[in-house]
Amino acid sequence: MFLCLPFRTGSALKWIRFHVPEWAVRGGEVMLTCQFDLAQDRLYSVKWYKAGREFYRFVPADKPPKQDFPFNGVTVDKERSNAQEVALRGVTLDTAGRYKCEVLTEAPLFKTLVKSSTLMVYELPDGGPQVKGGQEQYRTGEVVNLTCEAPKSIPATTLTWYINDQQAPQDYLVEYRPHPDSEGRVASRLGLRFNAQEWHFPDGRLALRCSASLHPLYREDAHHEGVVAPRSPLSLGHDASGCCSPDPVNVMVMVVVSLLLALTTLTTRH
Repeated sequence: MFLCLPFRTGSALKWIRFHVPEWAVRGGEVMLTCQFDLAQDRLYSVKWYKAGREFYRFVPADKPPKQDFPFNGVTVDKERSNAQEVALRGVTLDTAGRYKCEVLTEAPLFKTLVKSSTLMVYELPDGGPQVKGGQEQYRTGEVVNLTCEAPKSIPATTLTWYINDQQAPQDYLVEYRPHPDSEGRVASRLGLRFNAQEWHFPDGRLALRCSASLHPLYREDAHHEGVVAPRSPLSLGHDASGCCSPDPVNVMVMVVVSLLLALTTLTTRH
C-alpha cells in the first residue's frame, strides 16, 4: 500500500509516504516505510506494530535509539532500519498480517500520526504447470480429456485453459477440490474435457494451453497440440492395401446384369 497524504491544517507534523507492500515472498525480505515531515516539531518516537504487538521503535533520546522486539515471523534487520524505514528479513508465513506505524512528537503537544496496512506472504511454486493425458491425433466426435497440474503454493495458483488461444468454456472444465498440506500449501489441478469438433482444428491443428498464475509474481504455461487423425482408408473407398474397394451400388448392378444374361442364355438354348 502506498499513501501520499496532504498536510492537515493546524498541524505541522504530516505524512510524506507510508508504504507496506501488499505482498512478500517466503524466505525474502520486506521494507516498511513510514516517512514524515516534522516541520518545527521534535520527534519523540516512531513505533511499529504487527497485529497490535510492538516489534520496533526508534527514540532519538534513547541510547541506542533503535530497539527491536522480535517474535515469530517478525525479525528486524537493525542495520538497515532507522527512523523512517524498517527492514524485515527471513520472511515466513507468519510474517503476514496487519502492520501499523505510529509517529509521536515531543511535549507539550504530543502530535500523533498513525497508519496501518496489510501484508500478504506468498510461497511460489517450484516449477511450471504440467499437462497430463491427451493424444497426438483426434477424430471428430472423439473425447479430448486432459488435466493440468501446478506445484504447491500459497495461495493456490489460478489455472486457466485456452483452446486455440481462446479461453475454454466453463462447461469444458473439470474442477477438483484442493487439499492443503500441513503448511497450507495447495497444488492446483484443473481438467479439460470436450468432444472434438471440426472447428476445433483450424489448419488441421488443435492447440491447447494451460496457464498457471499467482498475480503479480508468477505466470507459467504448459502446452499440448493435437492434429486431425487421418480418415480410415476404408472410409475413403480404399481397402487396407491401398487399392480401390468396389462401390456397393456398382456391385449390385453387376450382379443383376449377370443374372439377366444368364437367364437370357438359358432361354435361347431352349
